[in-house]
Amino acid sequence: MKIRGSWLLGVLAAVLLTAGCSSYEGDFVYKSEAELAEMEKLNESAHNAFLQNDFSTATDLLQTLTKERTVSRPLYQMELLSVLLMNNQHKEAHDLMVSLHEDLETLFDTKLEEKALSVWHGEINKVFKGDAYERSTFYAFMAMSFIREQKYEDAIRCVKNGLLADADSNKEEAINDYALLHYLGYLAAKKMNDTAEAKEYWRGLHAALASRGIVLHDKNGKVIDGNCFEQLQKRNPNVLLVVWAGLPPTVMCTGEYKEIRSIIRGVNHFDAMAIAVGNGQNIFMPNNLADIDYQATSRGGRLMDNVLADKATAKKTMEVSRNLFFVAGTVLITVGARMPPPSSLAIMGAGLGCYVVGGTVWVIGAMINPTADGRYWHNLPGQLYIVPLELPPGEHEVRISGFYRADLAANNVFKIQVPDNNSMNIVHLPMMQQGMTAVQNAAQKIIEERTEIINRAAYQRMAKEIK
Repeated sequence: MKIRGSWLLGVLAAVLLTAGCSSYEGDFVYKSEAELAEMEKLNESAHNAFLQNDFSTATDLLQTLTKERTVSRPLYQMELLSVLLMNNQHKEAHDLMVSLHEDLETLFDTKLEEKALSVWHGEINKVFKGDAYERSTFYAFMAMSFIREQKYEDAIRCVKNGLLADADSNKEEAINDYALLHYLGYLAAKKMNDTAEAKEYWRGLHAALASRGIVLHDKNGKVIDGNCFEQLQKRNPNVLLVVWAGLPPTVMCTGEYKEIRSIIRGVNHFDAMAIAVGNGQNIFMPNNLADIDYQATSRGGRLMDNVLADKATAKKTMEVSRNLFFVAGTVLITVGARMPPPSSLAIMGAGLGCYVVGGTVWVIGAMINPTADGRYWHNLPGQLYIVPLELPPGEHEVRISGFYRADLAANNVFKIQVPDNNSMNIVHLPMMQQGMTAVQNAAQKIIEERTEIINRAAYQRMAKEIK
């Protein structure tokens, strides 16, 4: 019996090890889950440098992470893209996007996908492709880059890819609601003098905003006064300002085995933003045109969530079964020890058998990995504010004002250079950290006001009781 039991355990272990191991296809560099987690820590350091506008340090760290073709390299290329855009390294950013686009569209490893779906490995083992909001935002950046390059047909293709990515949603009402993509399509079509397509994209922009309750026209089709979106229809803009505001959505893995993946809204420090060029008056910038927070949290669940839930259920079942077998084995051995032979030997043998089965179940349960993928694009804002401008060549001073609950929360002055060319100049400006203090002060003020109201009500009740 001992030899047969040992042989069976040996076969079981070999089967489990074979199921748990798989080689990579192509030229992927293998990284264990522990190594992938360490790479994420380095990415956090790069993100902190990015927020502090230390683009040199962020670039060095991210270039280290992108040297090898790992399953996380597409993510770190996205992180590096943000740094290049914010540092106005347009050529490097464009080349990186072209390369990354090919990976996002064609890079697929069957064995890695099977590995992530298997019960033995966490989801982090698959090639990072990003959520719908990440892919659609990437294509929005790529469309801007092609508009800058005056390759408008390529820009339209990027817009369509972005809308296709945005359609990856469990909620039908959330499809095609990324207004920025429609605006970039309108801009590219307008540059191509394709009036019909430009009108189509402009209608798409209105529909996307209307799905969020933002109506730009009254029942008679007239433009509503104070509608800052109409400035997006400037006749011949040569500058497109892209202001990055607020902190990005984050991914959190919770549950007993970290199998529940949730996207948490970021923090948008502003209710509204305004721009003034030189000594000009403030012009309010369109809000909710590119609300990345909303895009991230309005897509619904994933099919992978069901797979991970099944893995977690299987692991929990194994743990409960293990305990039941161990308890049964202990009871049988205890009872058998108190009985005379040969009955005692049979009962104690059954108890030992329960221990063997319980141990086997324990090994299987320990090897099941239902952990969700916690990777996400860190170097994104909570919202992108877009405004087209018509400016003469030369240096210009631009003042960006952020408002929170009608109060001025931040006021930054930037100097931008407009070259003497016929292309659309894309300028990215950082406002991700600004306004944080104002939001915190406002939140503290609300807490103090609520506390004061509660205390006043308590005093009033006490006064009535005394009377």
